[in-house]
Amino acid sequence: MKTDLLLAFSSFHVDSDPNCGREDEYAICYEQLLRILPDNYFVIFVDNTVKDINELKSDRLKNVLGQRCKFFYDDNVGKTNKGLGELDMLIRVKKTFNLRDYKTVSYLTGRRIITCPYVFDKVSELKKDAIMSNPPVYSLESGNAYPTGDNLYNDMFFAMKTESMIDYCDYAQMQISQKTSCGSEQILYNFVNQSNLEYEWIESLGFIRNDWELGGTNYSKEKGNAQWI
Repeated sequence: MKTDLLLAFSSFHVDSDPNCGREDEYAICYEQLLRILPDNYFVIFVDNTVKDINELKSDRLKNVLGQRCKFFYDDNVGKTNKGLGELDMLIRVKKTFNLRDYKTVSYLTGRRIITCPYVFDKVSELKKDAIMSNPPVYSLESGNAYPTGDNLYNDMFFAMKTESMIDYCDYAQMQISQKTSCGSEQILYNFVNQSNLEYEWIESLGFIRNDWELGGTNYSKEKGNAQWI
């Protein structure tokens, strides 16, 4: 029986990537995700830039997604704020699927290489309401850490027991409707602390990401963009 739910969020098509190079990067990330994801997880792949798998150009990505559960819609409200775009995806998933079929819900920014099942095992063993993190992010090229912000939780990955995640969806929807100036990481921080959620902490995620924006405005796979979290 699948007891834990994973939501993997993506934006396959963005204006800065007219050749759709991100598609193959997502394919690699999702292949690795499926290699290491424990059997007790059910995953829903969510994207806000396509309506149908046939809109994808990458056969590799099509093969990865194949018959797996997908929720696609073409309305990327996160063009200027990616985090709010992911929150919009979360809210729409809550309205479409019965989250209460699972004991936990994990939230994942999909374009990440996840090196091992560590974070998922931690969630499966979750005793408190949620699991949070704000680990330093290191440049793979220099080994130097980027500055870590205050009063925020990292939302590349976090998880909550289902009722808490449902409450978070409602809170996030209210914040978005009020046109908050906060980013998604601050919204998450505010919800957890205002709700007095008891949470466990992850010191490091073991993720690798390509922060292509470090290289300018155009999509780039330059090695200097790679980061370890």
